Amino acid sequence: MFNIIERPTFTRIVKVRVPKDDGVDEQDFKATFNAMDDDALNGLGMADIEGTKEFLRQAVASLDDLAGADGKPIPYNDEIRETVFKLPYARIALMAAYHNGMNGLLPGN
Repeated sequence: MFNIIERPTFTRIVKVRVPKDDGVDEQDFKATFNAMDDDALNGLGMADIEGTKEFLRQAVASLDDLAGADGKPIPYNDEIRETVFKLPYARIALMAAYHNGMNGLLPGN
């Protein structure tokens, strides 16, 4: 049986490869996403940075397990969300987690 849920959400671990020195520092946090239907997706272009950020503003319900440079936890709010969205490596990781959560595939597969 297929249960039709009007606005389902799902939570995934987002694995981020943060550039550092001559390699990367692998970090992670949790994101809760809104599973968006065609109506929600209509008009959201993800071909450029601003389109991707707008998509993520609609798709991301919350972010957890975030910390500052000092290692202290940072609570989620709109300002923190925008700070995360400014980071290309975080956007890439969020998009991958969303698409993987929706259909088990990464974009382009």
